[in-house]
Amino acid sequence: MIVIGCSHGKHLAPKIAKKARIPYSDLSVDKFPDHELHITFGRTDFKGRKVFLVQSFYGEIDSCLIEVMLAAKSAKEMGASSVSLMAPYFPYFRQDTWFSRGEIPTIHFLGQIMDSVLDEIFILDPHLHREKTLSHIFKIHCHKITANPMIAERIKKTRKPLIVGPDYESYRWAKETADIIGAESTILEKTRHSSRRVDVRFRDHVQIGGKTIILIDDIISTGNTLIKTIKKLKALGIKEIACYAVHGIFAENALVKLKRTGVKVITTNSIPNPVAQIDISGLFAEMIQKAH
Repeated sequence: MIVIGCSHGKHLAPKIAKKARIPYSDLSVDKFPDHELHITFGRTDFKGRKVFLVQSFYGEIDSCLIEVMLAAKSAKEMGASSVSLMAPYFPYFRQDTWFSRGEIPTIHFLGQIMDSVLDEIFILDPHLHREKTLSHIFKIHCHKITANPMIAERIKKTRKPLIVGPDYESYRWAKETADIIGAESTILEKTRHSSRRVDVRFRDHVQIGGKTIILIDDIISTGNTLIKTIKKLKALGIKEIACYAVHGIFAENALVKLKRTGVKVITTNSIPNPVAQIDISGLFAEMIQKAH
């Protein structure tokens, strides 16, 4: 077995290899002046070995995808017995159906491409919508890993946490995390009176006095929903608020905007960022150890 750190997996791949007690090697990725990828394996002794590519798909997402496709195909050509992808963050799950005529359901076509070059895929907390399982997208062996227990363990240290989903889509993450530590959870409901006036209230009758509100979601992208929610909660007189997420994308300067609200923000290190305080490398190492 060997772990290969792709261009956007190097922040985790060496840790994964060390914890799994197997060799590690880099994948060198450069670009020609016309932005054509130039990819080189640091090691090529793949014959008869299981190869685990580690890639998190942030930033130049499409280049990351091409890189993995080429690396996986090449490893097979060099004699690897199998090639697996370990994806701390995998993209395109929101594009899972024909929303309108001509609009491509990208994740399904991407799944077919991954099926053709990989033997197995491991994804941390995929952002599933209408498709509820990975097996509806991939035909190869696919594994959903979750960071919920690690986030729950961190939240458990908070004084009197009330775990809140900012909307219906995020409530599943909030409830699952709350259930792990036996904390109370609820969801925020919005009543829109106009384009500029929105009322926010807790769906359930919960006591908020003396509690720390923990807003939790799988992804923070632009952070717009969270920021609006935080402002509304503060208008209700709530002072202790923290935000937790698995994947901190933080597009459009989102982290700076969130910090301006004065709340604490914490994510896993599925994507490297300044508030990535929860290390998920051990979750992937465990999956490799199970493959022995």
